[in-house]
Amino acid sequence: MFGLYLLAVYAAAFWILAQPMSGRSREWWVEVHTDLPKRTYYFGPYETKDKAYNNTNGYITDLKKKGSKKISINIKQGQQPSQLTVADR
Repeated sequence: MFGLYLLAVYAAAFWILAQPMSGRSREWWVEVHTDLPKRTYYFGPYETKDKAYNNTNGYITDLKKKGSKKISINIKQGQQPSQLTVADR
């Protein structure tokens, strides 16, 4: 009987570990900081880091056209930010 119990525990552990990671925490986001105006923008989600990176030029171009200065980019993996545009103070 103990052997059956142990087999069930192993089967349950294997099933849990074999499940894909939660999609929400594995999404990639482009985080863009500007100094003028002082803002943080989030663009995404993307399935891969490469897909996120490939879209950064468009975001930089658009922000420059709007007059933003000192633009920096950070690509990060995680859950969706609570706000997609944040006015830094």
